[in-house]
Amino acid sequence: MTLWQKWIVSNPVFRYHFMGQTRMLVRRPVWQVAFIAGTFLAVYLWFLYQASQHGFPTVTVGLECLVLWLIAPLMTHSLFAAEFEKATWDMLVLTRLTAGQIVMGKFLSRVALLSFLAILFVVPLWLGATKEYQTVPTSQLFVWLVKTQLVSVGWAVLLIAVTLWLSYWLKRGMVAAAVAFAGQVFALFIVPILWGLFFALFVASAERSFDPFSFDFGQGEWLSYGWMFDIRFAVWLYNPAIALVGIFALLTESQAEKPILWGTWQGLVYLLLSGLIVSALTKAVARATRKPL
Repeated sequence: MTLWQKWIVSNPVFRYHFMGQTRMLVRRPVWQVAFIAGTFLAVYLWFLYQASQHGFPTVTVGLECLVLWLIAPLMTHSLFAAEFEKATWDMLVLTRLTAGQIVMGKFLSRVALLSFLAILFVVPLWLGATKEYQTVPTSQLFVWLVKTQLVSVGWAVLLIAVTLWLSYWLKRGMVAAAVAFAGQVFALFIVPILWGLFFALFVASAERSFDPFSFDFGQGEWLSYGWMFDIRFAVWLYNPAIALVGIFALLTESQAEKPILWGTWQGLVYLLLSGLIVSALTKAVARATRKPL
């Protein structure tokens, strides 16, 4: 049995969280479903029209990040916590499901829903980008789109993995959501500000001549690959918001002036961290339940 069959096709945990809960959400009176769906469709079509006529890809990316980065913890915080709160965890453990099926079923169900939401933003983003950057070649614009989605979606997937891990260990859904949101604000805003203040004080006390906020240091080697491993600036370079700003800023620059793999590398790091967190969670569940991986 392949991993695709084990974790998705023949996994009842995935089917329940991806399709079962979705059906429960729409199990409402027909007029309510029609009203909500009609309103959403009207707003989405209006958004597509505005993007095709006026561009504004930065607004689209900002809205995408706001939606994905807020929804990711909200739709994940109760996946394990609800099992403990409703006393259904023991019944789940008694099934023949492996620890990998339990964890990956919950994780991949949320990644699938997140991917669907991301696809909804790709169309207006592409329309807005082609309108805004008419002088940029289509191939270069496509690479820009892939990098943008890799960063925004990669960070959202990392949020799903972290929130899932918190949901298992804290065993309280609202507590897990609160910690996930607070941690995200801390990582995106507070840590970069504090790190910048530290650098500013260091430069002032040491009377150094370089500007710690400038990304022009090092030139040649830094622009090629050195930035990926410079821990002094990691809190900025691996910040998804700064990575997205850099992707927009570097779109019209020549290839020789671009840091190699900017955007692509950050997204891959987010996905790698997500995989490590989910792997550690799977092993923890396997040890606690004495189930195979």
